[in-house]
Amino acid sequence: MSGMFIVVEGIDGAGKSTLCQNLRSFFESEGLPVVCTEEPTHDEIGMFIRRGEAGPVSPTAESLLFAADRAVHTEKIREWTSSGKVVICDRYYASTLAYQAVPLGGPAPDRDWLEAVNGPIVTEPDITFLLDADPQESMLRVGRRGGRSKFEDEEYLGKVRENYLRIAHERGFIVLDGNSPPSEVTSEAKRAIERKKVV
Repeated sequence: MSGMFIVVEGIDGAGKSTLCQNLRSFFESEGLPVVCTEEPTHDEIGMFIRRGEAGPVSPTAESLLFAADRAVHTEKIREWTSSGKVVICDRYYASTLAYQAVPLGGPAPDRDWLEAVNGPIVTEPDITFLLDADPQESMLRVGRRGGRSKFEDEEYLGKVRENYLRIAHERGFIVLDGNSPPSEVTSEAKRAIERKKVV
């Protein structure tokens, strides 16, 4: 049996982790084996990124680190789905296109270059959800959980959101209202999964 690959995208504080866990419960209730994962990963390269051990590197160098982590991660995703598992991933390649193409501490890499680097690495998800959320509300959520990364800035996230919506339109992502209650978001995601006959 072939598994399936589902991605949840969105700006920081949009509710991705909650939706991933709720989808996990949904699939497990259907008797399906599930793997929840995320990017950056908690593998060696992903943790190198998370801890900031590379120091103040250029946006281009940082993009290559994310791509390296994704290359290793994608191999695992393919193994999991080949063994019949449902893989639910919090962020994937669209996060690079949305975030890395916005200047932050230096010139941003060109989107065409980002796509060229990631194209040979990625595997196409069966379904991708974009949780579209207002940056102001998202930052309130981030503030409640404590601690902010350099990416968690309202103005910056507004530009990232615009990128996400553009990518979603181009690639046929399913856009969900990230400002709605989690139960409503989950119900809409489940209906979309059923419409696509993913389960």
